[in-house]
Amino acid sequence: MAILMGLISALCWGSTDFLAGQAARKIGVAKSLFYSQLFGFSVLSLLLFFYFKMSFVNASFFQLIICIIASVCNLMAMVFLLKALSIGKASIVAPIVSLYGAVTTILSLISGKPITALVLFSLFMCVVGACLTSVPKSKDGQRESSGSILFAFLSSLMFGLGFWLQGEFAVRDLGVINALWVYYLTAVVLLFLTLLKNGDLSLPPVSIIALVFLISFFSLIGFSSLAYGSATGQVAIVTVLSSLASGVTALLGFFIRGERLSRIQWMGIIIIIAGVILLRL
Repeated sequence: MAILMGLISALCWGSTDFLAGQAARKIGVAKSLFYSQLFGFSVLSLLLFFYFKMSFVNASFFQLIICIIASVCNLMAMVFLLKALSIGKASIVAPIVSLYGAVTTILSLISGKPITALVLFSLFMCVVGACLTSVPKSKDGQRESSGSILFAFLSSLMFGLGFWLQGEFAVRDLGVINALWVYYLTAVVLLFLTLLKNGDLSLPPVSIIALVFLISFFSLIGFSSLAYGSATGQVAIVTVLSSLASGVTALLGFFIRGERLSRIQWMGIIIIIAGVILLRL
């Protein structure tokens, strides 16, 4: 069951990243992100009301503040991710963003966690893979946009910081579902204020609404699969398999959008994914 949940999570998150890039190119980053987060917030709120127990009794004020800060970091990471996907190749952007695992590991080491030879080797693999992926030209003769690579790296940094803050200071007392609800609430409020300031609250076309809802649905299934798989006690197996999401995105970019990468770039993608998996072992 843990293996199945991990693979479902990877498939859903990989599909989410790929589809999110398409939506961002059509209606913009802020609007596509707002409606996908609004749908996710609505569904999760209903689930919490009818099936789960929403309680913040065990959490201190400090933990709530940290959870909100982490949510802002994760929202910024999503903005950078969609921006990168809207101007660059999904097959390159996704593996670079998956480096958030390395960022989280580094922050854990800085906070006093012990370091092993495997961790150092994994971090080295991630750095080498990122260099190989982003430097050379693709088979179509075009070099990857420097902007997309920059936004992808910024996304990995923000995801790494956000997940580290949540894991270290918030999730243990808040719970995964409650912390996820706080993220969705924070995202909806901030994105609404952004669209309101820009005077751009109009509904997207019907075809795009369906795409946005599909994105949010896949994202929720991904989070639910990860949570359910972790509940079996096989946390390491589930998280390692879920990290294959970047590989799913890369394959979707290759088969659907026809993104042609060089052998060196494919080698870099494989090295990044292998490094991320080793970090989670």
